[in-house]
Amino acid sequence: MKLKYKIITIAVAGMFAGAASAQGGSQSKVNAQDLSQNQAGLLNKQEMDLGNAKAGGKSNVTAKGVSQNQAGLLNQQKLGIGNAEGKGSESKVNAQNVRQNQAGLLNKQEMAIGNASGGGKSNVTAKNINQNQAGLLNDQKMEIGNAASKGQSKVNASNISQNQAGLLNKQQMGIGNAANGGKSDVTIKGATQNQAGLLNEQKMNVGNAQ
Repeated sequence: MKLKYKIITIAVAGMFAGAASAQGGSQSKVNAQDLSQNQAGLLNKQEMDLGNAKAGGKSNVTAKGVSQNQAGLLNQQKLGIGNAEGKGSESKVNAQNVRQNQAGLLNKQEMAIGNASGGGKSNVTAKNINQNQAGLLNDQKMEIGNAASKGQSKVNASNISQNQAGLLNKQQMGIGNAANGGKSDVTIKGATQNQAGLLNEQKMNVGNAQ
């Protein structure tokens, strides 16, 4: 894994490697710019966590120019920015120009920005968020500001896209969905899913209440 950075300013009460995490009532404030993870080859895995709040923690995250890039076979990416988890946790997220890029076979992408679960609250501004894949049997997934288990999310999203080219690829997108009594408030402008090839699948949910 190769992590490049240009500017990172982190003030955090409790910190783990690769993440500014708030737990047990602790607080984190993160300002991150131009972060990248790059891999080429076989069976590689990337993960990135920025300012996640857990077990009642609070996070305030500004992330600009964050990317994960992979080329090869059976690779996996995962990205979490400012998620709130656990009763009473809160996250405030401003994410811009966040991208996941993969080329090859049987690769997988995931992205979660500002999701709230277990009664947590998230306030998310997301702009220019992209997932891109080229190849065969690839999988994309994106969740922005979803609320679960009576959580609450407020989302302002623009220019969100998923792009795939190839065979038997799959896309998913969920923005501001509410589940199990949760509440979501969603403003969205410019969300697109694009595919070229054969036997591909798309799915999009925006602000659904379940």
